[in-house]
Amino acid sequence: MRTTLTIDDDVAAALARRRSERGTGLRHEVNELLRAGLAATSVNLVVGEGYELPTFDPGRALITDPAGLKELLDAEDDERALRHRT
Repeated sequence: MRTTLTIDDDVAAALARRRSERGTGLRHEVNELLRAGLAATSVNLVVGEGYELPTFDPGRALITDPAGLKELLDAEDDERALRHRT
């Protein structure tokens, strides 16, 4: 298939370096890199493979009453305000 492809300057420079190092043509390098990129993305599309989300048990809740939590936070705010006054 023939098509026109606009390549960003940084990508074109990297392609030129790669072609120079390997002694290959633009068509060969673009096709090889596209194949590698497509293969890499198709591998990552498999859900749940290769990565496990870490989990932990936080234990029991220390404060289960929302009103108790509010009182605790209010008391902490009062203490902080008193410390800043002195």
